[in-house]
Amino acid sequence: MSKRNAAVILYTALLGASALQVLQSIVVAHFFDPEYLAPYRYGILTAGFAYLFAAGLIESVFYFISGKYAADARRYVGNTLASCAVIFLALLLLFHLLIKPYLLVHTELGPYLREIGAYLLIALFLFVNMAAHNALVGTEHTAAASGLRVFQYLLRIAAIAGALFSGLITAVFELIVLIVLLEAFQSLLYGLVLLNRKLLSFRVRSIDNKGQYRYALGLGIAGFIPFVNGSLDKIMISAFLGASSFAIYSVSAIELPIAGILMSVFGSVLFSTYVGYAEGGDHPSMAALWHKCSTCGMIAIIPAGIFVFLFSDVLYRIILPDAYFEGHRVLGIYALLLLLRFNSPDVLARALNRNAIIVQAATAMLIVNVAGNLVFIKAFGLWGAALATLCGTAAGWIYYLGRYARLLDTTVGRLFPWKPYILLIVLSAASFGAARWTFDRIEVSVALVILGMALYLWYAFRLLDQPEKEYVRGWIRKLGIPHQSSD
Repeated sequence: MSKRNAAVILYTALLGASALQVLQSIVVAHFFDPEYLAPYRYGILTAGFAYLFAAGLIESVFYFISGKYAADARRYVGNTLASCAVIFLALLLLFHLLIKPYLLVHTELGPYLREIGAYLLIALFLFVNMAAHNALVGTEHTAAASGLRVFQYLLRIAAIAGALFSGLITAVFELIVLIVLLEAFQSLLYGLVLLNRKLLSFRVRSIDNKGQYRYALGLGIAGFIPFVNGSLDKIMISAFLGASSFAIYSVSAIELPIAGILMSVFGSVLFSTYVGYAEGGDHPSMAALWHKCSTCGMIAIIPAGIFVFLFSDVLYRIILPDAYFEGHRVLGIYALLLLLRFNSPDVLARALNRNAIIVQAATAMLIVNVAGNLVFIKAFGLWGAALATLCGTAAGWIYYLGRYARLLDTTVGRLFPWKPYILLIVLSAASFGAARWTFDRIEVSVALVILGMALYLWYAFRLLDQPEKEYVRGWIRKLGIPHQSSD
């Protein structure tokens, strides 16, 4: 399977899975008001912190099944899973013996410790599922990884919606127990697929364990500050505004699925290609590939970010109960993150084994984020935290671009497609802005969107290289859509 087809399959599957995950959040929000949903959202945040301790190992899978390590890929996968199990047991003991009785009981989390403890069990299965997914994608078993991911979220939304609508589940604790069981079942399926594809072995004595742990430690440290950045706004909202506001913010502070998925696809499917360029010292090819991915990424996500920003209040009226309406501005500002999430920011650092860059960029993000939260929450309330996150992310991107340009012996202007970026934003803002301005006349609004998006697609198609144009034309022919060449 070609890299392009693998990327398309993975992107489509992850987009579908993420859409199901968003639907799950909407369904759950319809059954629980913010004050009752708080323990569930606190549980998700806690599991995220637990994942942080194994994130380096899980992400290291891509590196240790590529290049010179490919022959021993199955043993590196086994080493990763065994190490993750040990990490989980250590975290479980730490939580129940120290953190829960002596620390959390004195915080705003105190009333929710039973639910948080139950949700923590998900961490083990999350470790297994993510490591297995990375192993399958990194060894070009993309179809299997995609199928499992979609099945996982289909099963989850079906089970949760069925249990809620039938009345079998009436409390958050019961919901968490159901999710734990569903994740455990998915881990079993991943294990069977790894065995079937001969990608799992626990005979790990002859591999470079220490080398993997060193690499994983660097990734883990590099990922710590970005995770804090991603969670800081939620933590500060909880501390300053309370549990109910935290629940509203957590439901609202989500990036549209296409952003994280796009970066995941570019960072996973193409990682071995970047590593090959890095091992050969071919920096111009690395820069060219990153430039191409950036162009394709921004074409896909910029209109969505502008649209949600302008229509966030309308979307909230349609999809969520009135109790959550205050969060629509949070969703709108988070949608603007898509203007900064068009490519994997850390893939070049990981491929070059320069993980310190990730730490440095994340530190810049953290400084801006902390300062922004302290100022903006007081000034603007709930959506001030989202604004701080946007400013911090922008600071990190600027740092990444400057460092990568120096590492790859190029300029920021050559590495990053500035002119298309600005014009794509202008076209999207003009189209959806006009539609919002004329929203009271729906026929005019729809006509303006269609006209604006037609112009956008025409320009976006012209940005593609010839192979990408032929690939798009091939899909158009398969769909039976008539087209004219723009060349």
